[in-house]
Amino acid sequence: MPPQIADNATPQCTQKAQRKRLLIIYSLDHPLYKNIVLKLCSFLMAKCGTEVVLDMLDSTRLGMLGGIQWLEWHRQQIETSSDKILILCSRGVQAKWRAMCTGQRVQLREDTLSTVGDMLVPALCLMVPNFVKATSFEKYIVAYFDDVSTEDDVPLPFNITVRYKLMKQFEELFFRILDCEKHEIGRVNRIEGLSADEYHLCPTGKALRNAIEDFHAYQVEHPQWFEEELMDISETDIDSASVPDSVFQDKPGHIVRLSDCAPDTVPLSEQQVQLSVL
Repeated sequence: MPPQIADNATPQCTQKAQRKRLLIIYSLDHPLYKNIVLKLCSFLMAKCGTEVVLDMLDSTRLGMLGGIQWLEWHRQQIETSSDKILILCSRGVQAKWRAMCTGQRVQLREDTLSTVGDMLVPALCLMVPNFVKATSFEKYIVAYFDDVSTEDDVPLPFNITVRYKLMKQFEELFFRILDCEKHEIGRVNRIEGLSADEYHLCPTGKALRNAIEDFHAYQVEHPQWFEEELMDISETDIDSASVPDSVFQDKPGHIVRLSDCAPDTVPLSEQQVQLSVL
């Protein structure tokens, strides 16, 4: 028999969607990838009713506080709430992580063009030690866009958790944001408009899909795209004699040490949620 729709089925967790906040950590791999991140934020805010914290959208405050202080303040706020941190893995994330583990530094063209610079390395310095702690583990969500990235782009410390493929598993990821279970005994929770076959039916979802397709097409035409985005590190950027290995210098005089490093079209409404009884 085909699944039946339960009459009294509205997951209470969806009522929390408007109150959820999500800090997004990513690497500025390429202008087209940057566009994907921005379109994802628009989709999360407009379709999912989620408050998004992103460095590109808060550059004024970030410039006043400094990168480390900005990240630490948001991390502390999330640690004391039910909000989450989303780590979007990509070629740049893996490359920067491996460089950190060997005392090196990777800089991409978009890092030099950004008004806030590279925020991934200081984020990893602050968050990886907390990620591996049982008390903080559930705060972090790891994902990647499988049309433009692969599971190989996930740094080693994050392999201990679920890695969501976007946008195929976005609905599952959103349930994680809401602290809800998609699969329960005798039924499967569904949220209208978030599946891989539906998310692009709203304006922000369509823009997101177009952004993903644009970058995928670019990668096909330019298989060496990542190498082309890599920049030579100037000797004036970091004085290797004064800054020891596995250390990130957020700004002059502010040193952050890396520990535990290992190589290697409206917000959703309650009526849009259905429970299918198995």
